Amino acid sequence: MTIDLTGLWRFQPDPAAVGEAYGYPEPDYDHHRWREVWVPVDFETCHPALETYEGAGWFRRWVSVPAEWRDRRVAVDFAGVNTHASVWVNGHMVGCCEDPFLPFSFDVQRHLSCGDDNLIVVRIDNERRPGEVPGLQRGWRNYGGFLRDAVLRQTPLCHIADVQSVAVPAEDGGHLDLQVSVRNSGATGARATVTAEVVTSEGVLVSRAADGPHLLPVGQTVPLGLALGVAGVQPWSPDHPRLYTVRVTLALDGHPVDTEVLRVGFRTIEACKGQLWLNGSQLFLTGYNRHEDSWETNMCPDLADTRRDLLAMKEAGANFVRLCHYPHHPGELDLCDEIGLLVMDEIPLYWWSGTAEVEDPIAGREVAVQKLAAAKRQLETLIRRDRNHPSVIFWSVSNETHEDRPEVAAGNGTLVHLAQALDPTRLAVHVSNHWQDQSTVFEADDVVCVNAYPSVRLAQQTNSADVDLAPSTAFWRTELARLHGSYPDKPILVTEFGYTSFLDVVDNAFSGELHAAVLEAEFAGMDAPYICGATVWCWADHAWPPATFKFCGRLAVSPYGVLTRDRRRKPAYWTARRAFRTRQGALQTTTSVAPSEPGPDGREIHMVRPHLKDIPQVALPAGLSIRTLRPDEGGLWTDIWRDADRHLPIDAMLFYREFGDDLQALRWRSFVVQDEQGAGVGTITAWYDRNYKGEDYGQIHWVAVRRAYWGRGLGKAMMTHALNQMAQWHTRAFLGTQTKRLAAIKIYLDFGFVPDLDREGSRNAWREVKRALPHPVLQALVL
Repeated sequence: MTIDLTGLWRFQPDPAAVGEAYGYPEPDYDHHRWREVWVPVDFETCHPALETYEGAGWFRRWVSVPAEWRDRRVAVDFAGVNTHASVWVNGHMVGCCEDPFLPFSFDVQRHLSCGDDNLIVVRIDNERRPGEVPGLQRGWRNYGGFLRDAVLRQTPLCHIADVQSVAVPAEDGGHLDLQVSVRNSGATGARATVTAEVVTSEGVLVSRAADGPHLLPVGQTVPLGLALGVAGVQPWSPDHPRLYTVRVTLALDGHPVDTEVLRVGFRTIEACKGQLWLNGSQLFLTGYNRHEDSWETNMCPDLADTRRDLLAMKEAGANFVRLCHYPHHPGELDLCDEIGLLVMDEIPLYWWSGTAEVEDPIAGREVAVQKLAAAKRQLETLIRRDRNHPSVIFWSVSNETHEDRPEVAAGNGTLVHLAQALDPTRLAVHVSNHWQDQSTVFEADDVVCVNAYPSVRLAQQTNSADVDLAPSTAFWRTELARLHGSYPDKPILVTEFGYTSFLDVVDNAFSGELHAAVLEAEFAGMDAPYICGATVWCWADHAWPPATFKFCGRLAVSPYGVLTRDRRRKPAYWTARRAFRTRQGALQTTTSVAPSEPGPDGREIHMVRPHLKDIPQVALPAGLSIRTLRPDEGGLWTDIWRDADRHLPIDAMLFYREFGDDLQALRWRSFVVQDEQGAGVGTITAWYDRNYKGEDYGQIHWVAVRRAYWGRGLGKAMMTHALNQMAQWHTRAFLGTQTKRLAAIKIYLDFGFVPDLDREGSRNAWREVKRALPHPVLQALVL
């Protein structure tokens, strides 16, 4: 049984670090004037003054604990914070954690008052400290805060502490090994039996085994082992992500007292003969690097957005995702298990410079020892947390460290060997950007993982959009061949390659067309048989530290994504999608847009007005007026659309996803109709597309009228106003609609728009409209 600790807390920033002196952890401290925040939350969301804040913050919450929890073990479990946490319960310090993004737990039963309210206080800071991981350097925004969920959890005093699984296909089906750790926190010894049951996704029991009884001494954790044969196993793979549920039950003297449930997939991963092998078949990885970054929630979990990302990646040719450069929320791994994406899991040992992390050489040696110890600790925790996920095939122990320093190279080797010892069923690697140096060593690694950005260097040298990319293709082909000569038996995985661009920017070094051309040219150089995969940096633009990347103009958001931070597709997306789908043998479409599947309102269709002359003039009904929409009126726009549309899901952030990169243009391009009282009753947008059919077009879109005002001519009057405004800036216009929106299509036809027949499948779609809508323009149309 658990008590969810996500939700409403009180928050106080503490840049001067005076919280303990002021009594913030104490039950009698009055926090009624502190700000309210909703956990999970980062510091920047907690208070508007905390943008890029690095310091301390305090969280306080009273929790009612049931009286039945007496004589039970109670722990407070955290899924992860950034970076350091100290926790008090009813004024008693119960523990500290120095490892960001990873779970930690403290037993608290002796400090609780069961049957009463209890105070939980958490101090978190994201200060950078040498000798820690990641320490002083990182390539992502250092969002501090209570980033992930937390619970109060009660269990029996004798309970299941951990379950680790190894599930592999076998000739007779599958084989499952379980290592179950049972902890006796009671005052007397106990005799325990552990039972495991394996159930298919359809609920069919396919295997059962038991171990015991065993004596559990007081205060001891006892490892128990179970081996199960499972008949009829279907192996897990990206094409067929078949999962099985395992239920582990602990019984004392024949009475069940505790249960743990996990999911497993039966699969093997190997690196041999210079290739990767999944379930005995050769594997080539295509995928994207993804930061745990959301335009809506920053670094806090946004699993709905994550699911959309992962599904979109898979549609864009991915069978692999690198979760960089730190442990992501475990819910992301659950999604990868379900969707069928292979995963590289990583600790945040990033840009490690060894003894040079501090200036003093004596202190530097101690700092290097501390950092390696922290990396070991985090690696052990990560593997223990994630080793039950079939999607995870790589443990990555570091990214882009200074391997020219012997202590760093040796540290990477030590960590790779540790990962291999802790989990020999997966592949252990470090990711290098020093791989062209002779000092780089991959002897310990199962796979050689490399990053490089040759085209970025070329563009910086020329500062031009006119870049000859042949040297980039040659770079990969030549340098990877040289690397292969040093490690002929190890497959090579390109873990990062990519470029930069801004949405809708052309004719310079940050243009979308150049970004797309770079991905095509560089991927073409990764065609040797010893290359086992390629991973684009990165999936989406993400927040990063502006001072770190001055070569990008000290931007606050990385421009390397094939999508923008709010998930708009850049030209590079389509190039990567085409290249990866071709490499994986997927069927390609012939257009630069995803194929349209029919929805409740039919198929998507486009219409074009070839000129903006002779616009029909229709006045608004008496008592109504029209004005421009302000950038801060997203709530009004959303409310009108929710009232107007029967089928389209209108979530709270749709407005900002559509207009967020040019909110100021709303002041002259988006309009709202209001009634006599000033209430908004309709909206229309006279937007733009700089590259529709390769030209600059105006775009009529997001046309909506509240249902109470249907049939009063608002749509035609709004079209008049929007086209009149648009005619100041454009010579032509287009719009998109759906085949079943016949009333809207009639208005568009009356206003001079004609069907756009250039898109794939458009003629079939317009045949449907022609049959359903008698209109002179359509009747004259030859389809």
